[in-house]
Amino acid sequence: MNLSSVLILSKKEQVDCLKKKIEKIPFCNIELIQDEKIIVIIESDNLDDELQAYKNLEQLDEVININMVFSYQDLDKEREKILKDNFKVDTFNENMKKDKIEYYGNIYKKF
Repeated sequence: MNLSSVLILSKKEQVDCLKKKIEKIPFCNIELIQDEKIIVIIESDNLDDELQAYKNLEQLDEVININMVFSYQDLDKEREKILKDNFKVDTFNENMKKDKIEYYGNIYKKF
């Protein structure tokens, strides 16, 4: 679960039009409108959807300024997926001797 709050500034006379456009953007809910300020909550299942919703808000013509006020990402699922994709248990051999491991980092053959 990803949750973000966004503060949008617009001209007072464009707020109604902007409100209609925001309501059409997936994962976005308007929480408060006060004068030329709009607070939008972005709630999505993954980071990609959250970022896409923010970009969609950012591109609206009536938006003068947009700021992310709060953001929470639950990255446990993303982290597990990366670990599963990049780490194969059978590639690590506990019997491997340390003398046989070659390192090609920035201290290679300096000592």
